[in-house]
Amino acid sequence: MPGTQYITNMPAEQLKHLAIHVPGGMEYAVSEVAPWQLAVTKGSLAASIFVGAFVAYCDFKVHVGTVPDGNSQLVLERNTPWWTGFIGVGRVKTKARELADAYGNAILSQGFQVLHRADN
Repeated sequence: MPGTQYITNMPAEQLKHLAIHVPGGMEYAVSEVAPWQLAVTKGSLAASIFVGAFVAYCDFKVHVGTVPDGNSQLVLERNTPWWTGFIGVGRVKTKARELADAYGNAILSQGFQVLHRADN
């Protein structure tokens, strides 16, 4: 899945806490699917199938962990709801970018550095 990766000097446990609370404040549903993996969702799959591009169905995965140099990593993977067409996919990309930016801003606001950001 395409998405965004952050490398930061924030401790992994604190980054996981941030990964849960940032989307919650943006009206996403957040659930832990594995110890360091979250499902972040917004919208309805059924509604996206019936009304297509008019509904942004966000079904994101967020992974938190450490990298070999001891820093922490947050990866936001976005879905690509092809059945909503070009416009619907564009709306999901925009929502993913907004969430990724919110993650970056939250890292910085807590006094940590964003050492690397990669978008794909």
